[in-house]
Amino acid sequence: MERITLFKEMLVQAEINNFYIGTGNPNADILIIGKEISVDPKIDKGNMQCQTEMSNNIMHWKRDVGKNQKDIENYNGSNYSPLYPYKGQKLIINNNKNGGTSRTWYNYQKLYNLIYPENKIEGIINFHEGVFITELNDSPSPKTRDANKDSLAKRKLFIKESQFFKSFKVVLIAGLGYFKIKVGENEIEDIFYVKFTDEKKIKDFPKQKYWVHQGISLPKLLINTRQLSMYVTNELLEEIAEEIKKSLHGLEPYNDYRHY
Repeated sequence: MERITLFKEMLVQAEINNFYIGTGNPNADILIIGKEISVDPKIDKGNMQCQTEMSNNIMHWKRDVGKNQKDIENYNGSNYSPLYPYKGQKLIINNNKNGGTSRTWYNYQKLYNLIYPENKIEGIINFHEGVFITELNDSPSPKTRDANKDSLAKRKLFIKESQFFKSFKVVLIAGLGYFKIKVGENEIEDIFYVKFTDEKKIKDFPKQKYWVHQGISLPKLLINTRQLSMYVTNELLEEIAEEIKKSLHGLEPYNDYRHY
């Protein structure tokens, strides 16, 4: 079944359950799952961002689901699209004046440039062209410890049952702690139909780790690692990028949906 059909089916279910979907290219090979959007909904700017990115996510997708990414205009403050959010955003850390991005998206872009160097645009955020992003927790919070986690169980089931989320070649879980992993119980294996194969540590940075999983019935790579925000070394991003590139080159391609 075509990816866009799977996406539209998922959109219907998300609207029924009032679930946040995500942003980026639905036809990408790579899915990134973060913890939650790191904004404070209790302040005016944070509340506006939550409304734009999360509360209106389904409404915006229903409007833009048939559009082409290249037809999305650069962001001007009022033309937000989840298909290509904040298009034209600068690859610098935001200081509220420079038109920059979050530290997390900054590192997403660094990772994307390592995986797809041929797609790099100097000084610009464009990883949405080859990545789809969602959050496991749909309750925004600047700090995970303060986040409302009531929706986690339903969100996990939603992702597990979604054929759309199952269809990605590569899944990167960027945030530890939201999945139960212990002897005899591994939620990542259960939800994503993968099997843990290896733990890898970055040389000279022993706390920089990632865990590799492979698909059981479908060709798939899943990597679980820390949040790609603070204290992320270039070495960690480089090793993860190499794992993803090797996997993408070794997997049979899905149908090509280049109209996105």
